Amino acid sequence: MSIKKVILFYGIMMALLMFLSCSGDDNSEAQTDIIIGKWRAIEKYESNIQVDLPICLPHLYTEYTADKSIRGDKIITADFPEECGIILFELGWHWSNLGNNQYRIRYLEEEGQIVTFYKDGENLVEESSDGITKTIFEPYYIGDAIACLFNVAF
Repeated sequence: MSIKKVILFYGIMMALLMFLSCSGDDNSEAQTDIIIGKWRAIEKYESNIQVDLPICLPHLYTEYTADKSIRGDKIITADFPEECGIILFELGWHWSNLGNNQYRIRYLEEEGQIVTFYKDGENLVEESSDGITKTIFEPYYIGDAIACLFNVAF
């Protein structure tokens, strides 16, 4: 085997090892809460009747982190609505698990609101406290593997 082939083989193996070892979070205990992850809204229901999502909502993702903070950002695509470009994401949002699929979503030290989250397959469902409004979220993965491989955030 030539030296070039050996270097190429080890280079591919190292890249594969880096990619496979880069799982979203090595702390499996922190991953036990169903809302942890990045989510993008795909459907909304009012009294079990599907309604249109607000124009910007499908172009945003929400991330619930293991440290109980909430982040988000825009998903810039070719069809990104111009009016959504002015959306800013505030720091200071937090979540807490109250048990029985009940979560408190709050900003800074406000009381916040209580919503229900549950899984439907791999999707996350957020249901308002009155049970009238439901929003369905799908996992948002685009860029995660590349970000992990190059140790950058998207």
